[in-house]
Amino acid sequence: MFPWREIVELILESIPIFLQRSELLLLLAVVLLLVHWQYQRVANVERAVYGHPLTDPVRNTWVALLHGLIGGLLGTAAFVFLGISLVDVGVVYLWLVALLLMQLHPRFMCFAYAGGLLSLSRLLFGWPALSVPAVMGLVAVLHLVEALLIWVNGPESATPVYVRRADGRTVAGYTLQKFWPLPFIALVGFLMPENALIDAVLPMPDWWPLIEPLGDAPAGQTYVYILFPVVAALGYGDIAITRHPKEKARRTAASLLAYSGVLLFLAVIGNRSVAWQWLAALFSPLGHELVIWLGRRSEERGDPLFAASQGAVVLGVFPDSPAAEMGLRPGDAIRRINGFPVYSKQDLADILDPWAVDVRVEVENVIDGSRRTAHYPGKVPPLGVILAPGPTDPGFMDLRDRAGYGWLWRRLTRRLRAWRGAIRRGP
Repeated sequence: MFPWREIVELILESIPIFLQRSELLLLLAVVLLLVHWQYQRVANVERAVYGHPLTDPVRNTWVALLHGLIGGLLGTAAFVFLGISLVDVGVVYLWLVALLLMQLHPRFMCFAYAGGLLSLSRLLFGWPALSVPAVMGLVAVLHLVEALLIWVNGPESATPVYVRRADGRTVAGYTLQKFWPLPFIALVGFLMPENALIDAVLPMPDWWPLIEPLGDAPAGQTYVYILFPVVAALGYGDIAITRHPKEKARRTAASLLAYSGVLLFLAVIGNRSVAWQWLAALFSPLGHELVIWLGRRSEERGDPLFAASQGAVVLGVFPDSPAAEMGLRPGDAIRRINGFPVYSKQDLADILDPWAVDVRVEVENVIDGSRRTAHYPGKVPPLGVILAPGPTDPGFMDLRDRAGYGWLWRRLTRRLRAWRGAIRRGP
């Protein structure tokens, strides 16, 4: 039996000690500020596009902290159960490679790519000194936690956007951007003489750890693991065009969950055979790319969820607006205002020009087909809604350059030319 009760007690006893470490609290504060800064950037973009932010950065930051704490508990349980030691994963190398890959594209700042490249380097050249199963296990656990956070929190505060597709049409969509601080407790393994073991060491089952340390313990010594607090951050970016943000986020979460499950299996079985380590090192970046490609492919080719042909369809609602007070929500098609039929955005503007008082809005939700009448006793406009675009409206986002991987080759060659020019010029 795995000693979960004893481990939980040990972790709970360690938390007050960890909280007394000023450097840990400072790191947590820095990560939390970075998360808040990202949410503030989202709000600033919304203000620049629509004149008013649709989301509250402070609220989103605190919600992200709450979910990050829960995710950290799940990550801690997974790291302890697997027995992954931070000493064996080459954290410094992972960050350096991830930062270099970010120069090609921000989404490459992910340990799935850096971990895969470093693992292949280890298998090919014997450098750097890291455990391929441990690195792959780390990547799998982080994506497992990310998948669960996306399932629970991913669709909240989605931002409506007009998207220019590869075929030139402008369609309605949502950008899903979430960031979470992730404080968790990891393990650090080190060698210790067997006769020097103290009573405080918790005995573990013979099959543990599932992911073994990098080297075998010399005669007379054994590996001992200590708890070590870590603060990380996770991010999620996606776009929903053909599906509701909740359905899109859950599909992505399911794909990531499957990806992390396969990678975790390869990491554990990689202890037994180098061949499985090769497969894990290749699957780490390629499987992650497959998840992204499949998600984008459906959004780029499928029919949009909301279209101007459905009428004046609400894509988003401003907080504290007349529309918000009336309870309008995304997917509501405005059919009538004060008895006058509405077939398009222009009809809506004409009826409310210059303004109307004591407004009654008849809506039909294009998702569930429900009908209702909403009432607002004051003056409009502004009504406070973002409507689905027409096919000729200008787009805020452009998917035409993301239809294939040509953009990656162009960016890579530009970077290589820039680096080569810098080398030729010298200091």
